[in-house]
Order: sequence, then C-alpha cells, then structure tokens
Amino acid sequence: MTQVATDIRTELKERAESFIPELRGLNLKIDQESALPDEVVKKLQDAGLLKVLRPEIFGGYQTDMRTYLDVVTGIARGNGSAGWFVALSNIRDYMISYAFGQQCLDDIFGTGEDVVLAGNFKPITCKIDKVEGGYRIHEAKWPFVSGSPHADWFYFGFPVDDGNGGMEMAIMVLPRKDVTVLDDWNVVGLRGSGSNSVEVKDVFLPEHRVSLDRLATKGHYMIEPLRDIPLYQTPFVPSLTLSIVASALGITKAAMDLHMERVMKAGIGNTFYDKMSEAPITHQQVATAQLKIDSAEMHMYRAVDMLDEYSRNGKELTQAESIKIKADFGYANQLCKEAIDLMVAGAGSVFAYNRNTFQLVYRDFLSMHLHGFITPSSLIETYGRTICGLEPNTYFA
Repeated sequence: MTQVATDIRTELKERAESFIPELRGLNLKIDQESALPDEVVKKLQDAGLLKVLRPEIFGGYQTDMRTYLDVVTGIARGNGSAGWFVALSNIRDYMISYAFGQQCLDDIFGTGEDVVLAGNFKPITCKIDKVEGGYRIHEAKWPFVSGSPHADWFYFGFPVDDGNGGMEMAIMVLPRKDVTVLDDWNVVGLRGSGSNSVEVKDVFLPEHRVSLDRLATKGHYMIEPLRDIPLYQTPFVPSLTLSIVASALGITKAAMDLHMERVMKAGIGNTFYDKMSEAPITHQQVATAQLKIDSAEMHMYRAVDMLDEYSRNGKELTQAESIKIKADFGYANQLCKEAIDLMVAGAGSVFAYNRNTFQLVYRDFLSMHLHGFITPSSLIETYGRTICGLEPNTYFA
C-alpha cells in the first residue's frame, strides 16, 4: 500500500468525524422532518464520503472495507440516519461496479456527475416480461430503498426464468426518471434514512442494464480495469452484512457521548446522589457499557481486516470463514444493544421526552438492530452449527 493511499484513507476517516458536531446539532430536525436536508447530502458528496468504494476510473477512491467502516462510524456518531445513508449509498457503488459491464457503468458514471445510488434486492410486486432487447416492466415495487429521495440511479433485484423450468434472481439498474419514490417511510427510527418504497410502471429495461445474480457474484460481468483491484474481489455476502451493521458502532458511540454528558451533571432521582457520576452503580454501568463498545469494535475490525487481507492477497474465503465473519458482525450488533440498554437503565424519566436526543439515538439504533440480515441470534446460531459440524441454516452463507 502506498503512502498516498494510506493518507487518503486517514483523511476520509477524519472528514467523516468532522461532521459529528454539525450532524448532532441536526438530530431533532432530521427526526421531526423525517428527511436528511439536501444541503447535508451535498456536503457529504463534496467531502467525497459517498464514493469511498467507487472505482477510481469513475472518480472514486476505491479504498477498502476498513476505510468504509471508519467513514460510516464517524457519520453515524453524528446522526444515525446519515450514517445509514452513507453506508448503503457506498455499498451500492461496490455492488454495481462488479455486477455490470462497461456500457451500464458508463450510463451511470459516464456523465462525470457525482451520482447517488439506492436500491433493494427483493421486490414485493413484480410483473416483468422478456422482450426484444431487454425487459418490459409492467409493474414492480420494492420496499426499504434507503436513500431513495436523493438517488440518481436505482439497483433492484427481480426474478427471471432460469431456462430450466425454474426461476433465478437478476439485478437491474434504472435511472431516477424511470421510478416513482413513494412517501411511505413513517417509522420509529432512522427516520431520515429515506428508506421509502419505490414503484416502477410501464418501463423498458435494456438488456445491458441487467445481470444474473449467480454470475455477478462470481465476477462474470466485471470489467477488465477492475479485475485486479482488491476491493472488487471482496466477498459479496459478508460485505452486504457489513453494510447493514456498519452504523451500529457509530450510533452506540453517540449514545455513550450523550449519556456521559448527562452522567456528569444530572442526579439520580430519590437518592442523595446529586450527580450520577458519584454513584457506584453508575460506575459499573458506564464501565461495562464502554467495554461492550470496545469489544464490539474489536469484533468489527477483526472481520473487516480479514476481508481486506484476503482481498489484497487474492485469497478466497471458505464458507466457514464467511460464516464466522458474519457472526462477528452479529455479535457486535448484540454487544452494542447491551451497551445501550445499560445506558437506558440509568437514563431516568427524561428519556420519555421525544425531544431527548438520547431517546432519538436509541430509536435509531433499535431500527437498525432489528434488520433481519444482522439478527444476532440467527448469525450466531449459524456459526454454532458449523462449529458442531452441521450445514448452515441459511442460503446466505
């Protein structure tokens, strides 16, 4: 790794962390308006924080998963919705870059504009027919399309005939003009993530903007200039898992920041403690919470460092190694939840106020924590099965 490459990785991390005060000051506004301000998205773009995983040939930094995690952690420490947006926008760059050929990538990045990508894999409605030169999308709908209010291009999964009497999943890319973003993101947390549903009706999808998932994940469509870039050799399934859990560390650190502000100045009701910081129970709670955060961070970095090391050295993960990495992510998610719960135990009744920023951070974390792709019990159970010599109980191994 060159010194220049090392420097840009450090610089991107520092740029992300520099956003913490501004984003934290916008927490209530983002939550109440259920949206990231356009000016915040523009600042994130100008700082290069939405092209951490984008190929250099398309104006990106093509860094690595360690840098990606650092950037997302920094942004999420300021605001959970912004962290989620940055996490999902960047992972789309990585996915699109290895899943599509030159013509499609030129469509997306060829204008030179700093585009934003959004998407989701599994549709809830899908009526699509094969036609000459591509596909006709009669009607389709995808939920949870994070970042959709700000996206220029969209990435979606859809079923196609596998030629053997069955179905398989394909991936499409559509420009914003072909989609309708619905205003249906009315939720308890991550309200500014823009994870709306998206509809597509009566649209022609050209063949070059479609790839088969089973071939894409094997690098079948990857363009020649990217074939020797370590980032685009990084395994898909653990990387996708990372993208969902990446915000956990930053959000939990934000909770600790806010909790400690209160610990140092507020008392404990119905006791003689004028400051929580003087009480032994507080000492036990905050120390245990901090150790859980530290442990979660170690698990996260162990996992991403293994991904990056294997990618740099051209090594392939075994199924058992992939499952262990996913278990690291699941366990980190669980440790962060346990840390925040310890903080909540000492938060007091002011936690109930909707203008309490700590409560907002808790809601953001809970919304992320419950995502089915990073459920701790499922990821840890699968890891335990492999330790016991059993087959994994998931297709995403």
